[in-house]
Amino acid sequence: MVNGPFDPVAYVGILKRTRRRRLYFFATVLMYIPALLITYQISPTNRAMGTLFGIWVVVLIIVTFLAAVSRCPRCGNYFHVHGLTLLILRKCLHCQLHISSDTLPNS
Repeated sequence: MVNGPFDPVAYVGILKRTRRRRLYFFATVLMYIPALLITYQISPTNRAMGTLFGIWVVVLIIVTFLAAVSRCPRCGNYFHVHGLTLLILRKCLHCQLHISSDTLPNS
């Protein structure tokens, strides 16, 4: 996990897991409004909406934590965290390794 020659074979598993965690994060964020609309159609009560919101917040906290603790295979630091800042970007916030560097052609 030290800066060295680029070896995409060693990075495949770690970057795949990081991409999957990012997908879970973005899917959780994007599914809230459709879930809210479906819940409103089934049961338009404050209790149902509050329950949905509570469940969504718990799931969001879990997937955000999983995305935050993803480590970069090149530098070993957290991929999306720099200091106290969580930024879900496409590059490592420390060494600038791209999230798809194991699938990009070498150019």
